[in-house]
Amino acid sequence: MRKPRITLLYLVVGLSVFSAAVAFANALFAAYTVQKEQLVATTLEGNRAYAVKLAEVVDIYVGAIQQQLKSSARRVAKMMDAPAEMDEEVLRVAEQSDGVIAAAVVDAKGAMVAFASLLPGAETQGRTTSGVDLRGAAQSGNVTPPYLSSQGLWTVALTEPVRDAQGKYLGFVGAALYLQHNTELDRLLQEHFYRDGSYVYVVGADGNILYHRDHRRIGTGGDSNRVIQALLRRESGSMAVTNSQGVPMLAGYAHMSLGGWGVVVQRPVAETLAPLHGLMWRIFEYSIPAALVMLLMVSAMGFWIARPLATLARAMKSGDAKQAAPLIQSVQANYFEAEQLRDAVGFTMAQHESQIGKLNAETMTDPMTGLLNRRGMANELSRLTSARLPFAVLALDLDHFKRVNDTFGHAAGDVVLTALADIMRSCVRADDACCRVGGEEFLVLMPGASPDAARAIAERIRHATEGHLMPGGVGHVTVSIGAARWPDDDADAGAVLKCADQALYQAKTTGRNQVVTWVANA
Repeated sequence: MRKPRITLLYLVVGLSVFSAAVAFANALFAAYTVQKEQLVATTLEGNRAYAVKLAEVVDIYVGAIQQQLKSSARRVAKMMDAPAEMDEEVLRVAEQSDGVIAAAVVDAKGAMVAFASLLPGAETQGRTTSGVDLRGAAQSGNVTPPYLSSQGLWTVALTEPVRDAQGKYLGFVGAALYLQHNTELDRLLQEHFYRDGSYVYVVGADGNILYHRDHRRIGTGGDSNRVIQALLRRESGSMAVTNSQGVPMLAGYAHMSLGGWGVVVQRPVAETLAPLHGLMWRIFEYSIPAALVMLLMVSAMGFWIARPLATLARAMKSGDAKQAAPLIQSVQANYFEAEQLRDAVGFTMAQHESQIGKLNAETMTDPMTGLLNRRGMANELSRLTSARLPFAVLALDLDHFKRVNDTFGHAAGDVVLTALADIMRSCVRADDACCRVGGEEFLVLMPGASPDAARAIAERIRHATEGHLMPGGVGHVTVSIGAARWPDDDADAGAVLKCADQALYQAKTTGRNQVVTWVANA
C-alpha cells in the first residue's frame, strides 16, 4: 500500500489557508454584492428624485406659459373683430413667454386669424395648422403631440380656448415651442446632464418621445418600454430597464401634472458599476497585508499544533522505548489534547517494552529453574564475544541423577534441579550467567574470570551442593564440574564450550564430585 506523504503540518496549514482563502473570497464577494446593490439602489433613487424635481421644474415652466395663454385668451375674446389688435396680442405672447418661438389665434372654424413669430421668414411659412393635432384645442391646458414645423423642426403647441362671456367657443390662442433648437425648454433639460453617462428624455401623453438627446428619437413611440408604460399609467418611480438599443439602464421617472408628459432620467448599468471594479481592487490591495499576517499566524498556529503530534509519531515509529523516551519527554504539550496524547503514548511505550521484556524473558529462560536456556546462553555468549570480553565456562552435571528419578520420581528430580539452580545463583558473581542447557546439565558463563577464580567458584558450587540436603527425601547429591576459558583454550567460543564439556566428562569418569579444568592435550 502506498504510504501518504502529506504530513499533519501540511494538512493543518493547508486546511487553514484554504478556509481563510474561502472566507476572504466570500468577504470580497459579499462586499462586491453589497456595494453593487448599494450603487444600483442609490442610482435608482437619485434618478427618481432628479426626475421628480425636473418634472416639477418643467411643470412650472409649462404652467407659466399656459397661465400667460389663459390671460391672453381672455383679452382675445374681446378682439375677435379687431385683427390688428390680435396681431399685437400674439406678438406680445411670443415675446413675453420664454421659449415660445411663435404664437397664433385660430377661430372656431380652424382658420388662423392672427400669427406672430420670432424666427426670420416664418411670417409667411408658419401661417398654417397643417400637421398639428388640434383635437384637444377646446380644452384648457392642452398640449399637442410633437409635429414638424414648416422649418422642419420638432415642435409642440400649447393651446388655451377662447370663449365669450356666454362661454361660447370662439377658437384658441396657441404658443409653439421648439423641442430642440436652443430654446428655454431645451436648455432646461440639456444643462442638467450628469457627467456619468446619464441623460434625460421626455415622453408625451400618447407615449411618443417629445425630447431626447438623439434628435432622431423625437416623435417615435416607446410602448414596449416598461418605463413609458408606467408613465402612461401616470406613475412615478424607478426600475432597471433595457433601452431600445439593448443597453441595460437604471431609470428614474416622474409623471408631470400638466400636459400628461413624463420625464425619464436614466444611466447605463455599466457606467453605474464602473467605479465598483476599481473599488474592489483597492479593497483587495488593502486586504493583502492583513491576509499575509493572517497566513503567517495560521502557519505558526498549524506548526504549534502539529509539532508535538509529529514528535509523538516519530517516537511511535521508532518502536524502541529507550529511543522513544527522550522524544516523548521533549514534547511540549501546549494544549490539553497533546498532553493527554503524550501521556498515553508514554504509557503505551512503557507497557509495550514491559510486554516485550516478559516475552524475551520467557524465550530466554528455563521455566522450571529460572536460569537462562540454550537461547539465552547463545545470546549472552554472542554478547561476550562481540565485546571481545574474555570469559570462563563451567559445565555442571548432577552425579547419578538418573537414579534419583528412578528412585524418587521425576517430580523429586525436578525439585533437585531447582535446588541446584538456587545453589548456583547463590555461589556465582552478579555478572555471571547461569544456564540450564538440558536435563541435569548446567553451564555458567563468567565474564572476565581468571582460571583460578573460575575454579574457586566451581569448588564453591560443588561444596554447597554436596552439603545441601535435597528435599523430597532425596538427601545429599553431588555434582561434577568441568572448566575452560575463552580465548585461552580456543579462539572459537563453541569449541571452548566443548572443552568445558570434555573436562566435565573427565571429572565424571575419574570419580565424580570434583572440578576438572581443561588442559589442552591432557
